Amino acid sequence: MLPTLRDEYSHSGADQRKSARYEFSAAIEIEWCGKKFWGRVRNVSRHGMFIMLPDLPVLNAAFTANLALNFPLKLECIVTRVIPGQGIGVNVTPPTKLARARYQALLMALTLDSNATPDEEETSLGGQ
Repeated sequence: MLPTLRDEYSHSGADQRKSARYEFSAAIEIEWCGKKFWGRVRNVSRHGMFIMLPDLPVLNAAFTANLALNFPLKLECIVTRVIPGQGIGVNVTPPTKLARARYQALLMALTLDSNATPDEEETSLGGQ
């Protein structure tokens, strides 16, 4: 895994992200406006993720999602970026204490699997 990514949906100029992003690929089921959609997560961070989807929710849309891990991880999401033809950037909030612990464990595993230095690990997990 790569420690951090800069890609087409970062702001030009100064990078305004609050935490490091890690490459991660997994299926995700989204429920928005009473319909279910399947997408693919491209990367994750402490605060969010990028999801590739054929049908894009609008900016600021709120939805629930189930990240397809060994046991689905429920997340509450808010769309922060829409990139037509590619997908959406979302802020994520695990809704329960158990979901928060599982999301934190996922990030820890990705951090330990990356080439991140101890300072980068602290920023990505305990972060700003």
